[in-house]
Amino acid sequence: MSATPLLSIRDLRIHAKEASLLYLPHLSLMPGELQGVIGESGSGKSLTLFVVMGLISPQLTVSGSVQFQGIELTQIGEKDWLKIRGKSIGMVFQEPMSALNPQMRCGKQLMEAALIHEPDSSKAERMVLKKLDQLGLGELKERILQAYPHQLSGGQRQRVMIAMACVHEPPLILADEPTTALDSVARAQVMDDLQRVCCDQGSALLWVSHELDLVQQYAETMTVLRKGACIDQGKTEKVLGPDAHEYVQALIAAMPHGKWVKDVNESAAVLSLKEVSKVYGKGAFEVKALNGFSESLKPGETLAVVGLSGSGKSTVAKLLVALELPTGGAIILNENPVAKRPPTGIQMVFQDPYSSLNPNFTAVEAVAEVVEFVRETADGDGSSEAKAMELLAEVGFDVRLSRAYPHQMSGGQRQRLCIARALASNPQVLILDEAVAALDPLVQKQVLDLLISIQRERNLAYLFITHNLEVAQAISHRIVFLEKGEKKPLPSDWVRA
Repeated sequence: MSATPLLSIRDLRIHAKEASLLYLPHLSLMPGELQGVIGESGSGKSLTLFVVMGLISPQLTVSGSVQFQGIELTQIGEKDWLKIRGKSIGMVFQEPMSALNPQMRCGKQLMEAALIHEPDSSKAERMVLKKLDQLGLGELKERILQAYPHQLSGGQRQRVMIAMACVHEPPLILADEPTTALDSVARAQVMDDLQRVCCDQGSALLWVSHELDLVQQYAETMTVLRKGACIDQGKTEKVLGPDAHEYVQALIAAMPHGKWVKDVNESAAVLSLKEVSKVYGKGAFEVKALNGFSESLKPGETLAVVGLSGSGKSTVAKLLVALELPTGGAIILNENPVAKRPPTGIQMVFQDPYSSLNPNFTAVEAVAEVVEFVRETADGDGSSEAKAMELLAEVGFDVRLSRAYPHQMSGGQRQRLCIARALASNPQVLILDEAVAALDPLVQKQVLDLLISIQRERNLAYLFITHNLEVAQAISHRIVFLEKGEKKPLPSDWVRA
């Protein structure tokens, strides 16, 4: 291995007007090295990658040195960047559904990435097929090439993103949360593939993640950021070892372990699903998304639903809130059939709070909208805004942000806002659809503690949909594993993953 760093960052400072967003005294990445970057939301992890990729907003001020293969990246223009991006530096973005064009087939997008630096279409096609083979998609490559992003599973979409980033075999790969929202098996497969491809082509990997267990398993070295400052750096076993920095110890302590909920009292079920089925399509195109699913939920109980992509988890949620109607079976809430049109009396907290909030509504307006709707249907009175403020306070939302818009909040504050909005209709059942998947360990622990506290105070029943088995074991009373729309025993590879 060369003694000269592939990437060298020195005294990097990023400012927005008078506010300091990031100060990184030094970071070195050797050829072929796998380095993880961890930290809480707003710590500067993604900013570090964006600087290296030349994607920093022109409204931000950047000083210091970022050298890649002897080139000072902070001094080059857009024409030079066009020669570097894709060819010398590739990037795997966090959310493939947002990063991929929904109107283009994956094959065309892969070819587009290859043809930028390889004008020979036959060579470009061979490069694309080689990467798909390396990523374990060789047997499915015809389907992958013809599919649109929404027709692939989360793991397959992420592999397409990796193939695009690696098609020219650049010496440096940047990855921003590449396994967020993937199930336990898929995230291990994606990381195995990413590690293998980097090794095969000799690429170094600078990888941002909030999943400490994966960083510990795959990263050789680590950089820890907090509030825009570098807390610790070095070999992974040292950074996460017994003498770890107190902030790192707090991150480790926040990881789910054991059981955080108390047993529920014996009582009648508030929600019952009896032989519920959902079939899409007809004849040869028939797909059984859910087949004879039966479960019940008591007040104060949490049922975790886990499974691979396409197993039927989201279908259960959609049926409960009447976004889809069951093909067969019955859904009973408080001894009455669930309404065939929303609202059903069951509320949902979605995975991505930013997408589920109206960007034109402030925090208090977002909650007051639901309060007003409930009062109109129930002939209630009083100030909707005052009730909204009470709900925001109940979920621990920073009331100083009550007049802020979603883009002005952290991920944790946005998720608290979504919980307050869901509680505004006084539901008895709350569906939590990957509600903490994109949060760092400390914020995730805060939100999970909040949910447990709210459940005790309101005696709510939770349906907790997650890909994270450790989170499911910590927060739930029971776990159901779904596979192809049917309940199955929990597979041994999930326990190991």
